[in-house]
Amino acid sequence: PLGSEEDPMAAYYEDELRDLPTKEIFVFTPAGELRKLAAGATVLDFAFDIHTNLGLKCVGGKINGKAVRITEKLKTGDVVEIMSGKNQKPSPDWMNIVVTSKARNKIRQKLSEAEFQKAADGKELLGRRLKNWKMELDDETTAAILKKKQFKTINAFYAAIGEGELDVAEVKALILEITQNVAEQ
Repeated sequence: PLGSEEDPMAAYYEDELRDLPTKEIFVFTPAGELRKLAAGATVLDFAFDIHTNLGLKCVGGKINGKAVRITEKLKTGDVVEIMSGKNQKPSPDWMNIVVTSKARNKIRQKLSEAEFQKAADGKELLGRRLKNWKMELDDETTAAILKKKQFKTINAFYAAIGEGELDVAEVKALILEITQNVAEQ
């Protein structure tokens, strides 16, 4: 029979199979469950393959019992265990770690949710302060601030305020400076 001991070509077939470039790897959970992932997949990809929330909280893992980072690439046959931390959150650099589309999409989704929340916080904070200062922020002035501070979007502007990267006092100074210049023209 083909590929058996009696077949003189057996060694040739085995070598061929071993050297075939694969687009997939097969790894195992500690319980022995087989998982198929794209070649180049990392511990982080595996975590997202198991469950989105596990991926979002992933801090590292164990490959064949040895502790590794989330960036560690997996090989066929590896037994992978995921370590998670309740305070862990995805960061933009995670996009450079993962190769699977599931992981990529979930990370992107979580990052945009986080930015949206920070923007909402920033918009509310600025709104309250403007009311206290009895000031208005019209579209023209907002556009001038975005240009001056090099924000690509209004959301990025509000998110910077929400994160505390842009102080509301600085925004007040910019509004006064811009409206002053307009008034003088």
